[in-house]
Amino acid sequence: MRFVKKLGQGTEKYLFIMLFILFILKKYAISIYICATNQLCMKRPKKDEYAPFHNTYIQALPARGTALALLKSTWKETIELFGAMPEEQGDFTYEPGKWTNKQLLIHLIDTERVFAFRLFWFMRGDRAPLPGFNQDFWMEYADVSNRTIKDLLKEFKLVRDHTLLLLKYCSEEQSKQVGTASNAQVSVRAYFYLIAGHHIHHLKVYRERYLS
Repeated sequence: MRFVKKLGQGTEKYLFIMLFILFILKKYAISIYICATNQLCMKRPKKDEYAPFHNTYIQALPARGTALALLKSTWKETIELFGAMPEEQGDFTYEPGKWTNKQLLIHLIDTERVFAFRLFWFMRGDRAPLPGFNQDFWMEYADVSNRTIKDLLKEFKLVRDHTLLLLKYCSEEQSKQVGTASNAQVSVRAYFYLIAGHHIHHLKVYRERYLS
């Protein structure tokens, strides 16, 4: 009886500690499983996995953050900036000859669509080289005069969801596969981060020039 009574002393404290440890281990195990199966913790590309002209976008990335986290945070910031914007501001530009708000959105959409197609092409192991694209030439044919900001954001959301779906089902082996685009060797995981870096780059420019 004395042994049982002594054993009961402090039992609740130790039980709480044990449950807390089990909770932490469970969360860690789930995180490891998600990373291993869905590539939500995809590693960043090495320098030989992208071209020198991609440096601007890679350097725009914050020091920490997974591809998933960055793709989600950039979308959230885009909604904060453009979601409540009056439609009459769609054709605003900070300087004659520069892109309007709507043109900036269509450029982000076009670029992500191209980058996502490239990484999908490489994920499937296709070795045929893909051509580059001239953003200024494309803009000449990207007529947004009859588009609304709301409509463009809706399209952007569809494109971003597609990118996130590709990320979710990209295996570790697939993420390291390399293909040729714009006469450069680029890996699948590099393109995921390039999409985020390109988005971050333009959001920074937007805040500095359009909102100043």
